[in-house]
Amino acid sequence: MPVNRLSIVVPTRDTRALTLRCLESAAPLIAEGAELVVVDDASRDGTAEAVRARFPGAKVVVNAEPLRFGGSANRGLRAARGEILLLLNSDTVVDPGMVPAVIAAFDREPRLGAAGAELRNADGTPQWSAGAAPTRPWLFALATGAPEMIGSWPRYRRLRPVGSAERSRVDWVSGAAVAIRRAAWEEAGPFDEGFGFYGQDVDFCLRLADAGWKVRVLPGWIVTHLGGATIGSRDGAAGGRHPGLLWTDLLLLGEKRHGSAWARSAARLMRLGASLGLAGRALILPVVPRSRRPAFEAGTEAHRRAQAALAAWSPEAAGRVPGGLGYPSAGMGRRR
Repeated sequence: MPVNRLSIVVPTRDTRALTLRCLESAAPLIAEGAELVVVDDASRDGTAEAVRARFPGAKVVVNAEPLRFGGSANRGLRAARGEILLLLNSDTVVDPGMVPAVIAAFDREPRLGAAGAELRNADGTPQWSAGAAPTRPWLFALATGAPEMIGSWPRYRRLRPVGSAERSRVDWVSGAAVAIRRAAWEEAGPFDEGFGFYGQDVDFCLRLADAGWKVRVLPGWIVTHLGGATIGSRDGAAGGRHPGLLWTDLLLLGEKRHGSAWARSAARLMRLGASLGLAGRALILPVVPRSRRPAFEAGTEAHRRAQAALAAWSPEAAGRVPGGLGYPSAGMGRRR
């Protein structure tokens, strides 16, 4: 499949420098005939003008009002004409030499609906790029903060490297860098615009599977993802993540997939987990090295705000979020 059957879709909001960096990394693909679609989500930093100046052949769609990631991605994917739709976060950097192999994977597998990249941090360390559908026990563990703390232990990482599970079967891949077959998009799409910040990609991948399409990570397709470019500056965020938005969006996903009773049960478990997590952080604080204490305390405050968000959550209020919150960092925002 030649590159000219590919459309590159990049939603962006107030990330002009990062967007241009992303597009420069994809410039060889554009030069070979790949279509470029950029959706400027009511940016205030001149992103649309800068993209038009550097890439005059690009299709630039400008939202008059912020539509958030889901709405902007949907506009871009609808405007694209390619058979394979490469959706990229504006804070990613791609290796154009790897993309032909991505396209070839869709030729080899007629039922491949979405192929995700193996994401890397700027220093080359891996991010979580895929995973299984959330369960109530997993949501409880997430709210305690235990998976993140255990995952930071070097000895644990030697036993289970990040990404080791991504080469087996997965239920979702990150929307930070994902190639989607147009036919699959037309059958299972669009992204659900009711999510506040996280979860659109997980929900979409689960709907792909429901429709009989395959979802998998392509080993060797490496994409650098800076992560947290938008969310990191918002109240309640810490370390490039926003647990309050993550947890409530996962409850919204659970309510959508399993019903209100399931989501209410999951919310109770997460509230308990969050309380246990805060208690554990209070016990650990005295032994945290002084150099790491500010980051640890910021994480505790984010955890406390997330607990408050859980306390206010209900299925009736799920999905009612203000516009312009931004864009997801990596799937469900996890870097374990």
